[in-house]
This record gives sequence, structure tokens and C-alpha cells, in this order.
Amino acid sequence: MYRFACFIINIAAHIIYRIQVEGAEHIPQDGAFILCSNHIHSYDPAMLAISIKRQLRFMAKKELFRTKILGSFFRSVGAFPVDRGAADMTSYRTAMKELKSGMGLLVFSQGTRIQKLDIKGAKGGVALFAVKSKAPVIPAGISGSYRWFTKLNIRFGPAITLDDYYGGPLRAEQIDEIMAGIMAEVEKLIASVSG
Repeated sequence: MYRFACFIINIAAHIIYRIQVEGAEHIPQDGAFILCSNHIHSYDPAMLAISIKRQLRFMAKKELFRTKILGSFFRSVGAFPVDRGAADMTSYRTAMKELKSGMGLLVFSQGTRIQKLDIKGAKGGVALFAVKSKAPVIPAGISGSYRWFTKLNIRFGPAITLDDYYGGPLRAEQIDEIMAGIMAEVEKLIASVSG
């Protein structure tokens, strides 16, 4: 279902938008990775998915799974529910399971749609997932208005590895340090495609 959905979305998206993708070669050809992007529109997961060859798994707010039909659809395209208002250990375990199986995991570090990136507002999930799974983080920047027939820019940056943090518990200040570094790279990508 994932590949079929991407095929249909890809056709529709390239009719509606002028999509420009840069840096897709930074996506690992195999093995687990975490895609960390800014989040400006509800279409972002779909646009990122059609921009790379690897399949993605991603968290989606639990409200989208309230009905059986919608829940089944979102699960079929790689989404799993997360309670954004609580420490959701079920979604954490699901994310770690996907990474350990070698999948790509899409995480919007600020947890919700925000038009202007706020580096200090990034949550620590990406850092935790990356260190615990030892998966590289691929920063991504999305720029565009999502108005029909306008340019939509998607750019991926080089992998960020966190070897220095492996093997021990993560302190709060270390999580903040990791996230500041990752979000700075995301900010650079947004500035580059915006320019």
C-alpha cells in the first residue's frame, strides 16, 4: 500500500506543485535512519515520502486513528499513533522496533506544524531515538507555501552521527546539545532552499 500511495501522490503532487528535491543522495541505501524535518503543512509526510526511494515510518497524532477506516489506512502507509500530550511509551517502543528492523523513521522534532522554525522548541525524541538505535540522523528542510502551481523545495543534508553519545545514559543537557546541532542543520537547509 505504501508504494501504491506514493505512486499516486507523486503524480498528483507534480501536477499541483513544482517540486524541487536536492540532496536525496544523503539518504542511506540500506539500514535504519531518522529523517528530521521542519513541519509546515499536513502534506509534509507525503512530500518527504515521495522525495526518496526508501520507505518511511512515521508518528501521527492519535486522533487520526479514532475510526477503523482511517486508522487502517494510516497504518497501511507506515504511520503509527502517538499521544502528543503525554510520555507515550507505546509509540516509543514502536519507533525503536522500526529502527531496529532497519527502517527509516520520520520525526518532526517540534511535534506539530510551525511555520517559523524554533530551534529552542525542538523536543528530544530525535536525540533519544538516534542514540538508542545508533541510527544516523538525516536533516531535511521544506520550504514553500503549498499554494497550487508554486515551487515546493525539499532538501536533505548529510547524515549526522552521534557516536560520542553512545554507551551511556543521556543527560538533559546532552539532549539539548544534540537537538540544537540537528536543528541548526535543518535551519541551514530551509535558508538555502528559501534563498
